[in-house]
Amino acid sequence: MKVSGKDLFESSARPYAFDYRLRSDQPFDGYYHSHQAAELLFVHRGRGKVVVRERTYELKAGTLFFFQPDQLHRVHADIEADAPYERTILHFLPFMLEEPLRAFPELHRFFMQLSQGRLAQQAFELGEQQELLEQLLRYFADALGGAAGWQSEAGTLFLAQLMQLVRTRAELTASGGCAVPGGSGSARHSERIMKWINAHYRDKFELEELAEAMHLSKFHLSRVFRTETGSSITEYLIARRLKEACQLLRATSFPIEMIGMEVGIGNASYFSQLFRKQIGVTPHEYRMRK
Repeated sequence: MKVSGKDLFESSARPYAFDYRLRSDQPFDGYYHSHQAAELLFVHRGRGKVVVRERTYELKAGTLFFFQPDQLHRVHADIEADAPYERTILHFLPFMLEEPLRAFPELHRFFMQLSQGRLAQQAFELGEQQELLEQLLRYFADALGGAAGWQSEAGTLFLAQLMQLVRTRAELTASGGCAVPGGSGSARHSERIMKWINAHYRDKFELEELAEAMHLSKFHLSRVFRTETGSSITEYLIARRLKEACQLLRATSFPIEMIGMEVGIGNASYFSQLFRKQIGVTPHEYRMRK
């Protein structure tokens, strides 16, 4: 599946983006991606899977997801005629809230933990507070949806209320008061597979080696990963390698062929072809526009 580099690994230059009640009635396979902004994803309707930080969560109505900046994640929705996927997405740069929230020390501390990845939880089942969030999102879309709304006091208060709601659900989950969507007492096979890939993606990939490490057959390994995540092992491996490549292109002056080798793709020509196919531009073009 070809997507643009901007869609896959970048965010808009704007410090915010708000898409209210986006609806998908056609198959929504999803793809692994990350962006420089933080993301709040609220599911109004739908079912499927969300993969983030080596975990797979259940996608269902009433769940709020938080994705950290530059964090690889994938949303897969199982869409049928009577089951569309409807969601509201909010992208924002963390600095928008860091300073305003200093007036609320506990909320500021929670937000910094969340945005910096110091909390394990990234999915929050809202339960009885779902209607409150629905009202907040509807109010923001109707009254504050423009650029001026984001820059106003009311816009800041809206984001602060969202964070307080997330904090409340996080504390309730930590105390055992509600379940984590898709959570389980033991790690799924897919979570162990993603951990292994994250530790070995720079090496030459052999399915046999991974299967041996997981104590599974190659067939069962591939099948269980797709069942649990909605994607293939190869898709995750490529996304993990290209995410690292994008970071190296932004942050270093290493030759492009060296970057390919660094992320586990030793053939320079294949690395450029794969990068262009997945990101939409060549590695050189990606680096030049940073």
